[in-house]
Formats: sequence, structure tokens, C-alpha cells
Amino acid sequence: MIKALIFDFDGTIANTLPACFNAFKRTVEPVLGKEMSLQEIRSYFGPTEEGIFAKHFPDRQNELAQIYYKIYAEEQAKIPNLVPGVMEVIREVKARGIRVALITAKGPVSCKISLDFYKIADDFEEVRTGGSNGRVKDVAIREILEIMGVGTDEVAYVGDSWKDVISSHKAGVPSWAAAWLSTAEPERILSYNPEKIFYTVDEFRRALQEEGILE
Repeated sequence: MIKALIFDFDGTIANTLPACFNAFKRTVEPVLGKEMSLQEIRSYFGPTEEGIFAKHFPDRQNELAQIYYKIYAEEQAKIPNLVPGVMEVIREVKARGIRVALITAKGPVSCKISLDFYKIADDFEEVRTGGSNGRVKDVAIREILEIMGVGTDEVAYVGDSWKDVISSHKAGVPSWAAAWLSTAEPERILSYNPEKIFYTVDEFRRALQEEGILE
């Protein structure tokens, strides 16, 4: 029986990936002196923003991080809404006694910018951000389960990336893939065998009803 749900943020709860990409593009292109493709930008992602700048621009890492945060806040403000229906579902499952946490690869500063912007920080019992050396979601999942006293068979991790499937399985928990935004890569996600995949928030809600979590 599901007792807890752990959510990714970018691409799962909010369509913030364009803000991340645009902020990185606006920060780094003047340094490189060239335009970057989306594929090039994606290749940098994995570590937190701080980790990226420390690895690739060590002489200017602090300066670029501050520039990025400023631009990210500007780009974030252009996004009017969360993914429709997701926070409503989260609040419904909480009302039914399900524990809810957030694990994101975002750094702590950009995560706070987004959670404050949407005013949703208090909706999550636990929040964990990314590591400067790369994703450590599997470690964070196990840490949260220990704090909550929840077993690996009593939780699911809801994320929009094939990397989230890998992290979930490394932590020994089911992966529920959120493929409801255009930034998701469903075929690639499916190649890593998530336990469930949802193409709309309504499908996610129906699955929770089938699990007996929602009426």
C-alpha cells in the first residue's frame, strides 16, 4: 500500500525547464561568445547550477552563479502556472494521509526561487536539492524514507526523466513517470522500464484512485 509519494520538480510539477535552459543560455553564451543549441545546453545539466559553473568555469563560478540566479528569477516570472492539476492532486493525497516529499536536481537557490514564486514550499514534508557533483536522487530517496519510516514498497517516485527511473530503481522504489509535458522523452523513459507512465495528470489521478489513495 502506498504511504508516501516523492515528486521531482522541473517538468513534473512545473514547466520550468524552459526557464532553466533560457537562464543558462543567457548566462553562458556571452562567456563562450557563441550561440548554444538546446542539445548543447542539456549536455551541461546533471550537477546543480553551482556544480556546473565550478566544473566548466572555475575562474568565474561565483559570478556566473549569481548572474544565473538573477536571470532564472526573471525567466521564472514569465511562467504563469504550475502544471494544471498537479498541486491539487498533491493536496488531495495529503488530505488522505499520504506523506509527500520533493527531490529535485535543482540547486538550493534556484529551488527556493521556484518554491517561493509558486508559494508551495509548505506543501512538502521534506525537500532535497541536487548535488554539485551530479544527481544523488537515489541517496535522497533512501534518506527521506528513513526519516518518514516508510518502506521501499510503500512509496513511488514521480519524475519526468529517464534518469528519474534509474534513480528510483537504484533506491529500490517504483518509478512513476510523469510524461505530461512536451519536455519529457516518453520513448526514452519507457526504455528504462518505469512501473507506470502517465501522459496526462488525469491518468495520474485515475491511477491513484485505482491504488485506493483517492476516491
